[in-house]
Amino acid sequence: MSAELNRVSEALSESDAYTVLAAAWDALDLAGRLADAIAWDNASDELQALVVAQECFTARDLLPVPETGVPLKLAEIEPGTAGVAPYIGLLDRTHGALVCLASAGDSSTGAQSRLSEAARHVSAAREALTTVREQ
Repeated sequence: MSAELNRVSEALSESDAYTVLAAAWDALDLAGRLADAIAWDNASDELQALVVAQECFTARDLLPVPETGVPLKLAEIEPGTAGVAPYIGLLDRTHGALVCLASAGDSSTGAQSRLSEAARHVSAAREALTTVREQ
């Protein structure tokens, strides 16, 4: 796993909600860009890759845009399932972090509902990503 993926993964476990939300935004951005990058290679199911990208970007749009930072660099993607495995794990951790934040959130502000909806999209993206390179 690349250093950037490790950093994002670790930030998803932080206690500060803003740090977790920024990490979730970055994770979804990375996974969505990964899906875009592999959508047209011969070893991938392009329809499933497009589903991954759509679900990631839909979930990301439900989160607040981080106040600081720059887009993370997408690392070289290994062939086969090894290339997507780190991102499947990252989406797992992102889903867990969003579910945790949603369960701790104030339901009167609507944030809890948005986080729960984002978590559902992350779960769908993760499921689709598992099938992208199963050929």
